[in-house]
Amino acid sequence: MRKAPNSAHAKARGFTLVELAIALAVIAILSTSVLMAVRVQTTQRQTSDTRLALDEARSALLAYAAVNGKLPCPAQGGAPGKGQELARVAGRCPAIRGLLPWESLGITAIDGWGRRLAYVVTNDFAEDDLLRLDTPGSIQIAAGGASPAQLASDGAVAAAVWSFGSNGSFGTNTDGSQIPPDSSTGADEQTNGSLTGQIVVARDLAEDPGSANGVFDDQVIWISRFVLVGRLIEAGRLP
Repeated sequence: MRKAPNSAHAKARGFTLVELAIALAVIAILSTSVLMAVRVQTTQRQTSDTRLALDEARSALLAYAAVNGKLPCPAQGGAPGKGQELARVAGRCPAIRGLLPWESLGITAIDGWGRRLAYVVTNDFAEDDLLRLDTPGSIQIAAGGASPAQLASDGAVAAAVWSFGSNGSFGTNTDGSQIPPDSSTGADEQTNGSLTGQIVVARDLAEDPGSANGVFDDQVIWISRFVLVGRLIEAGRLP
């Protein structure tokens, strides 16, 4: 005759299965929390690395101007060996908007996501002729979003440098390939991704596609013409 299972053992076995299920659920929750924390830390590191790259770019541009009496033209391209500035035509840059000429500046010029930094320059500050104290900047820094305002007065900005942020829309990889925009790319990121024009948008992070002018995660710095002129005076390039 078959012996009936011991009820105490059956209960113990059932309780163990419940404990196992609970343990698996706890592990899943903890794993999700850890992954989220790692993601946040990674994003913070990438943002910080980008800020450092932008600060280095500003310093390198000012030092280049102090040595050469002018700012550089944009780079020839994004691939290795293409980081030299464009050759001037009749003393002026053939294009004022493109990539930061990292090889001419002797820096990496790569943001926290491994992409090249973008660059736009006032041509009068990059021409071969010696600058004057009253040379105005032509770059416009727009507030973007729902605001039509500018973040700097007309004529006050000599150049700007920016990263295309984590989504990379319009960015350039280190092999020279470009990242196309996607359906979430907003009007302000399209402005920064333009190959022409003198407007650069600098505004707060916006992850909601429904926000004014859409998603935006570009990081932007600019160089005041007064800071640049002051550096040129210190270097003896201007009276």
